[in-house]
Amino acid sequence: MDEFRYKISWRARSNLPGAHRSTQMGSGFEFIGHKTLINGADPRRLDIRASIKDPLEQWQARVFSQRSAIPVVVIADHSASMTFQGKHDKWENACEFARTAAWSATRNGDLFSFIACDDHVCEDLFLPATLRKSAVLDLQDRLAQLRPKPHSGAKGLLEAHRWLPQRRSLVFLVSDFHLPIEMIQTLLSSLRAHDVIPVVLWDPIERQVPQGHGLLRLQDSETGQHRLIWLRPSVRDRWKQGLIEHQETLSRLFAQYGRPPLKIENAFNADEITHYFHEA
Repeated sequence: MDEFRYKISWRARSNLPGAHRSTQMGSGFEFIGHKTLINGADPRRLDIRASIKDPLEQWQARVFSQRSAIPVVVIADHSASMTFQGKHDKWENACEFARTAAWSATRNGDLFSFIACDDHVCEDLFLPATLRKSAVLDLQDRLAQLRPKPHSGAKGLLEAHRWLPQRRSLVFLVSDFHLPIEMIQTLLSSLRAHDVIPVVLWDPIERQVPQGHGLLRLQDSETGQHRLIWLRPSVRDRWKQGLIEHQETLSRLFAQYGRPPLKIENAFNADEITHYFHEA
């Protein structure tokens, strides 16, 4: 199974050994200072030179920080708009990302959790934080059986923060973000305690403005409502401008709340995810 490499810019606080820099003192290799034996330092790390230089004439030992594990969480938009199929199946891309993230996290010694949301948090898809590699197979089976329901929304995303670990986590927020800007802002604000990476799933076809002239019937995939418009040049121009403005607004919001977006517009490729982190 494919995997990708990820990294964080902050220090983990977990006592669980792992691959990330942390605030915990332990048996790592990153020197962070000295501590006296009387204060509980490890005598096996006694530093004779530092002890001789100590004006208080106390025995000094080297202190190192350990590498620790972090929680990695995928929050997936499970609304009807995620069933869009153009050049690629958007929901299949979301599932492939979740499977690869699960495998990558457990291979890295990190805890992995999965949360899917439509109008509510989907409890039948919820995967609590785990180190089990078999959880990847469990998640794969569940995702294969449950596609987003017709006419389902994404309001459950606003509840997702209640299901997250208490300590800071690396959170992949997977969605097409075809949501009201106010809702996206509220969502990002609710996740501010964590390191959030917006994973934007778009298909090239859904960003193309229809050509031609005449009557065009549109249907909202989440509400099921139909709308008729008369397609003409001025409508196409407004449509195109609306798409551009939505993307620009999303970029500003993501910059305001932390990480730049990770865009997946073609078939899923794990190497592109690794490249994203190398550029960050």
